[in-house]
Amino acid sequence: MHSLAMLTFSAIRVFFAFFRKNPGEEDVSMPRISRNTIDRIDELDLADFARLLGDPLKKEGRHFFTYRNGGERTPSLCITPEMRLWTAFGSTESGRNAISYYAYRTWDNPKPDGRQFVEAVEAVCHLAGIMIEYEDGQTKQPTGYTGAPRVRIAPPIKPENVKKDNPVLDRYFRRMMGEFPLTNEHANHFLSKRKMNDRQIRARQYRSLPENKQLRYTVASKIVREIGEPDGIPGFAFMKGTQAEYWTIGGRPGILLPFRDIYNHICGFQIRYDKPQVEIIAKGENVRVTGNDTIRVIDDETSEILWEGKQEQLPVHLPDGIEIDAKRRWYGWFASSPMPEKGILKGTSSGDPAPYHCAVPTQILERWKPGQSVKDVMDTSTIWWGEGPIKGDTAADFTEDLHLQVAGVSSWRMLLQPTIELKPKRVVLGFDADAQTKDDSVGKAVLRCVEAAKPILNEHGIELAISIWPEEVGKGLDDCFLKGYKGQIFVL
Repeated sequence: MHSLAMLTFSAIRVFFAFFRKNPGEEDVSMPRISRNTIDRIDELDLADFARLLGDPLKKEGRHFFTYRNGGERTPSLCITPEMRLWTAFGSTESGRNAISYYAYRTWDNPKPDGRQFVEAVEAVCHLAGIMIEYEDGQTKQPTGYTGAPRVRIAPPIKPENVKKDNPVLDRYFRRMMGEFPLTNEHANHFLSKRKMNDRQIRARQYRSLPENKQLRYTVASKIVREIGEPDGIPGFAFMKGTQAEYWTIGGRPGILLPFRDIYNHICGFQIRYDKPQVEIIAKGENVRVTGNDTIRVIDDETSEILWEGKQEQLPVHLPDGIEIDAKRRWYGWFASSPMPEKGILKGTSSGDPAPYHCAVPTQILERWKPGQSVKDVMDTSTIWWGEGPIKGDTAADFTEDLHLQVAGVSSWRMLLQPTIELKPKRVVLGFDADAQTKDDSVGKAVLRCVEAAKPILNEHGIELAISIWPEEVGKGLDDCFLKGYKGQIFVL
């Protein structure tokens, strides 16, 4: 550590001789710092605080660079005030406030706890000119306290919501998957309902996202220590705690369904929820719906309760053409979005772009390495387009072809880039049977897909075809194959 910083720390140690309780009293009663004090520290500009410690800073764009502990020829510790972030490149040492920075400089530990945490907070407050408040109502003034801050306030935090590249996503997601095994209950879903065998389930690497919040926090903390902070990784959320901010893993409990790209990078997940999200839908004029356990349908004009009941009673039909129904959604993206009002300071959505899923036969998946092109492990002359990762996984074992899957028909355009890159001879549309016959937005999406995709694919020498089967045989392509029906393929 350079001499200026050492001089500053020497002064702080002298200060603590007067500032702390007697050494014999420290273990008897350790004061708890108030949340208000921590919040004021969190607002400090990290670059300005580093300057106060005597750290030489070199500005490059929005970043400031200085030297890591231990000395180095080229400064590699990066401070980004507008992100409230400092990172020591080449290591997993990083932090988001002046407490972590001070602790790193003093003890080589950016995550102090217990007595060290209190000492770090008190030292930062002394340097920055912040009144220290404790949860028991006591206060302590730093030496020379005037009420005027000695460190400026950081720029407004800018939540980083840009998703990382697929190889980076793959590294974080595979590490996370190692901590979340598939439960017996979820395995039985694939065995009984999806008619998969143990080998298929094992190769597909389905996982269970638990409800246990402590376990999620523990796993996230382990990943942060081993790889680094998961900025830009969907599903990871940076939270505001009572004492400090922390990373955890979000999402409703359920089955994690991996989405792979054509290089076998796991670049996202859908969750099949253990309990569906329920949306109450009211059709009719001047009516609204309130309540969760007990549902009330209210006339907007008179405030009269038109109907009251439970979800289990739906759908119901009321006079004047009013219909009340419940829409249950079983699937959603593994993602996180910043919601400061709920304590979620940072998060990353699944989009920009949303992932597609490259489903291959089980025997291919077992030897397909991350980072390897799917063209290197199987014939890609025929590619199917469909919806839903499980449907694609199941269908691929029947057709022995590559299946590119999206979450819904309307997202078909994201399949163009990987398809054109693989240069197949033919693309076969295998969207759900009801989507092929419905005269609604879903059916129209299939029609638009055919009309728009055909000229684009033909321009690249790719033939477009469609697989059709009776709706009564099964809704999805997987249902069709499981019942022994292959469907009929027509060139368009």
